[in-house]
Amino acid sequence: MYIHPKLQQMEIILDFLMPVIPAFLVFATAWIFFDRMRKDHRQEMQHFQSIMLKKESLPLRLKALERLTIMLERIKPSSIVLRAGTGNKRASTLQFELLTLAREEFEHNVSLQLYVSPNTWTKIQIAKKETDDLIKVAATKAGPEADAMALSRIIFDLEERTSNTLIKEALHALKQESDRLM
Repeated sequence: MYIHPKLQQMEIILDFLMPVIPAFLVFATAWIFFDRMRKDHRQEMQHFQSIMLKKESLPLRLKALERLTIMLERIKPSSIVLRAGTGNKRASTLQFELLTLAREEFEHNVSLQLYVSPNTWTKIQIAKKETDDLIKVAATKAGPEADAMALSRIIFDLEERTSNTLIKEALHALKQESDRLM
């Protein structure tokens, strides 16, 4: 029986491909299976690392929130006045001491911004600036010849009028961050 040469070539090619096609399909299936397993394993490892990171960083973040809360309480104008004391000082001396105490308290805690959101940190910065501004306004109202007692009375009066609104907002933001961590 005569077979056309083209058909004979096709038959040779088919004879070659018959075992290769199933082998290729098995290889492709195995490749897809192992690739999916590798991706799943990577996701599991990332999830595990995320959990471990949160577990390790949670106490640090909570401590930072606590420290920032204390800082905000300490930079309230009335708190700073009580810590600095009035004594026999001039108003200008007390103003300098109050601004210095607020700046030092803030600078001591500036690294804690790593543990709070940028929005919360901005609120803390604004609250600190409000304290500085209140002290400066009070010093202007007291005048250059006033004593520390007169300046402290003006500070207490201004603080009562402003109600430390921006400090309260910053404290509220810290509380919200704390609630999100829990």
